[in-house]
Amino acid sequence: MSFDADFKFESFEEYFGDAEQVRKMISSCKICGSTLVHSHVSDYGHLLVQESARCADCGCDNGKKVHSIN
Repeated sequence: MSFDADFKFESFEEYFGDAEQVRKMISSCKICGSTLVHSHVSDYGHLLVQESARCADCGCDNGKKVHSIN
């Protein structure tokens, strides 16, 4: 599996606040506040998961991340 250059590795330091605030940061659009649609592609050979988030309402791309599952 090849990873696009626009994906960044997950860093949990970017999240702050209580559980509800972090959940809202992860699942809400930065532009309009609507719920995001997340898609995931797994690469178990390298123990990685690619995640893309897009807003269904405004179409904004809300980030692409790579998660380590090790």
